[in-house]
Amino acid sequence: MRHARLAALAAFVLPWLGVGTARAELPRDYLLDPPAAGTFALLDAYTIGLQASLENRAHLEEGMSMLTTRVSGIVSYPYADGSFNLDARVFLFTLGGSVGYRQTYRNLTFAPNASYAERSREGRREREADKDFDSQGFGYYEGRLRLTIPLEDFFMVNTGTVRVEGREDNSFDWLHGNVHDGGTLYKLDSTLFYRHRRFGVIGPYFRYMNSPKTRPDGSHAREDEFHLGLALGTRPGLVKARGRDADLLLLQLIFRVDDRHQEYGLHGYQGKVPLFPLLVYRTQLSLL
Repeated sequence: MRHARLAALAAFVLPWLGVGTARAELPRDYLLDPPAAGTFALLDAYTIGLQASLENRAHLEEGMSMLTTRVSGIVSYPYADGSFNLDARVFLFTLGGSVGYRQTYRNLTFAPNASYAERSREGRREREADKDFDSQGFGYYEGRLRLTIPLEDFFMVNTGTVRVEGREDNSFDWLHGNVHDGGTLYKLDSTLFYRHRRFGVIGPYFRYMNSPKTRPDGSHAREDEFHLGLALGTRPGLVKARGRDADLLLLQLIFRVDDRHQEYGLHGYQGKVPLFPLLVYRTQLSLL
């Protein structure tokens, strides 16, 4: 009798404490778990725009490998973008690629002999205030290889990317927060997450990037950049975890280690810290 009363009390109280069955099935750190198979609509609102995606995930071998295809469209403050993406995961490795087209309607391209001051955050901010921008459109494609390493309460994500862009030389890249030429970019992104099912995930972030650049004397050279930052993600629960529907909140703060020319970051940011902030809220809706 006593056990029956306890069970009845638990059935009444636990949903109010937020530990009902839906949350047990979908903890706040779910974004690091292998995703469910099916077809989904992904709706994102992020720092400077909106993104909508249609994504299909199919098991190649359940629990071990998955094929993910996605078409995405972005409308944002500085540009519009459309892409097709394909990723194949086998155990801890994911091999993927993307092809797309970007139309930048707040384009900031600089003369070959533009000074570092002209390309700095303050210089770009002044150009935008004077409406001294134009537009450019270009195609791009990339390949990437990801390695994930689960470590008890920690989870490491490492992604190497080779990206080719047809952009104008010496133009500002709204995606990466720097000025560089068209051509091939190399990136390595690494994040070590601490995860907890009732909180979410948090951890330090590192990026190495190598890109072609135009120097103020008009010469061209490849330059290395190093970035450090912080990443945080959780399921806020604004979308009820019913079936495979879910939501996600992600915050990423990226700082350039050596920013002696004050070039890195979004120039709408008024501070002197070389910062690229990214805040994303995603809604995942199961379709099939």
